[in-house]
Amino acid sequence: MLFTIHHVACSGGSIISQAIAASTNSVLISEINPYAKITRKANKLPFNPTNLIVKLVGNSQELSRKDKLEYFTSQLYIAKSHVNSISKNLLIRDHSHSTFNFHNRDWIMNGKKIDSRFLESLKVFYKKYQVSDFKLNRPIISIRHPLDSYISAHNKDWLGAYCGENKKLDRYCESLINFQKKMVENEKGLVIRYEDFCIDLKRCFNDLFSNIDFDWKLPSTEDINRMKVTGKSGRRSNNIDIRKRQHEYINKQLIDEINNSEFYNEYCKLNNYNPNYQSGPLMGD
Repeated sequence: MLFTIHHVACSGGSIISQAIAASTNSVLISEINPYAKITRKANKLPFNPTNLIVKLVGNSQELSRKDKLEYFTSQLYIAKSHVNSISKNLLIRDHSHSTFNFHNRDWIMNGKKIDSRFLESLKVFYKKYQVSDFKLNRPIISIRHPLDSYISAHNKDWLGAYCGENKKLDRYCESLINFQKKMVENEKGLVIRYEDFCIDLKRCFNDLFSNIDFDWKLPSTEDINRMKVTGKSGRRSNNIDIRKRQHEYINKQLIDEINNSEFYNEYCKLNNYNPNYQSGPLMGD
């Protein structure tokens, strides 16, 4: 069985993916983009005797997009066979930051404009291999209050993927709305709030898995932290709790953006978030 999780940067996706993997008896593969660069320029290639492709590219040039898709689907088939052989499921964490079409560009694949290079590549995999023993579940979309994720992404200079040159809160929230609506409406995605996950993991997962029809187990904190994951851009603790809002970064300019942003209020309303920057992220805080 295959689970996938999708989220923007700085929204708690690392810890949520660890918890979902632990609760579903899944092997976690984290931050995947089938079309990312295979190797970075370096004077010395890494010692990895089993990886032909990294060394091939390191001594030549990047693979074509066609070959990268072949590389992805063949690796996924091996991953499927492996997890089946050890009676596990698979959870792939999409690197949505680089695979989703946030700027509505003309990304063409299989003769049509696409929103997600990752999900479209998955469709190619299932069509190519016709696997009947590897059910693909509805995608999981994890979200966080937009002001908190915006501040963190701004501080790490990661807003370009969502905002282009217009690195304002309103543009950022417009991209988040586009991402969520397309994932939910076109892909039947299920939304999970980071804050709900931190406050009551059991209730949060009860709600989530009631839509997937899966017999999950409640993981311990030790089970969750045992899962190896890339990313974890902001987390410095193994505890699961809501991080405090970074009020020191909310200056007059940002306050003006909050007060005048149509899409900030729309995103908060869409997900029942508290738009008041002086209060907590949830309504009633």
